[in-house]
Amino acid sequence: MSNEMASDAGTSLLALLAYQNLRVAQSLLRPEEGPTDLGELLPVARIAAEALTRFTHACDAIAGGQTAAQAAMVPITSPVDEFWSMTRPRNLGEQRLRVMVVANLELELVQRVIEHVPEIAGETLEPAAALWRVIDLGSQGVVRAIEQADGPDEMSLYARRLLGESAVMSQRLVVRQPALRVALTGESDDNLSASTAVLDEVLAAVAARVGQLGLSV
Repeated sequence: MSNEMASDAGTSLLALLAYQNLRVAQSLLRPEEGPTDLGELLPVARIAAEALTRFTHACDAIAGGQTAAQAAMVPITSPVDEFWSMTRPRNLGEQRLRVMVVANLELELVQRVIEHVPEIAGETLEPAAALWRVIDLGSQGVVRAIEQADGPDEMSLYARRLLGESAVMSQRLVVRQPALRVALTGESDDNLSASTAVLDEVLAAVAARVGQLGLSV
């Protein structure tokens, strides 16, 4: 893999995870989906602020400054926005599950691709405590929602929808972004077979984490 391919792969991955963290922060701060009690709102706001910090750090790690970061995100926004639109939550429990799934997608993805991107990108993408706090917040919210609903059936349906839309989003991204295929596999992977195999691993790992909450996926 050439230095240019590695650099492009790093930029594409940084742009994707930056934009996803922005969407996580926006979701956590939506008043119609989040808590209204100040005692609950403060820790959620802190976690949202950490997601925004991860967004800005990823953007700052893209060579060329703000203009380059915005350009790198342009081909990514449509598949990501469609995922967030198609999985719009109906309640706080579903909101928590969605951000938990997105954070786990990031965690599983980074663990598999970090060796294929330049060091500066890898250092920025390295999973941090903030990512685990999103996962913990989401997990706690899901468990609470299941208890209040006297069962996991409704949440399980939503979880399956989230995982299905995650698969659709992932496929759209690798089709549109050759650099993401390099990030996933270390090669161009023109026929998408190796990229699809990595994505299948990522989604299976995320599904297993969701299943640990008592949901049927």
